[in-house]
Amino acid sequence: MEEPERQAALQPYLLPDERILWTGRPGSRRWFTAADIYLVPFSLFWGGFALFWEGLVLTSGAPWPFALWGIPFIVIGQYLIWGRFLYKRWDRARTTYAVTSRRLVVLKGGRPQSLFLNQLPVVNQSSGRDASGTLIFGSAPSGYALWANTGLGWFYQHAAPLTFDDIPDVNIVYGLVASAAAR
Repeated sequence: MEEPERQAALQPYLLPDERILWTGRPGSRRWFTAADIYLVPFSLFWGGFALFWEGLVLTSGAPWPFALWGIPFIVIGQYLIWGRFLYKRWDRARTTYAVTSRRLVVLKGGRPQSLFLNQLPVVNQSSGRDASGTLIFGSAPSGYALWANTGLGWFYQHAAPLTFDDIPDVNIVYGLVASAAAR
């Protein structure tokens, strides 16, 4: 989705006399996060053991409830191994960020979430070597920064602060937010 398309998608959600200062979307190039140092080995162990256990149950002639018991563990293992990356790609493709003259807006699949600039809490910024990074507006639950961008962050959604994940030129956007909030 290009800049004019993003702005058009945001138009129905703008307040009177509100104008868009910046739009963006999460980068799609970064697949792995710091949490993957733990998640990749764990997911391979989980998925491998679930498949091994299910194979053992099916070849040993164990009662059918044992075979059914292993299916959810296989599904969870497959999600951990590769499904979370597909979910993350799908979620990023339907996400648009905006800084307006009055608010910060995150539009995910047609559902807006916003935060007024005059009520802006603490802003936490993290950036990488390529000048991309994440802005977290407000305090996050323990572990949020590590797990939120892994494809497993959906279990934090009830307590998640507004975030702009993996945006290019995070320092420029941070400066824009700070100057817009100061007005």
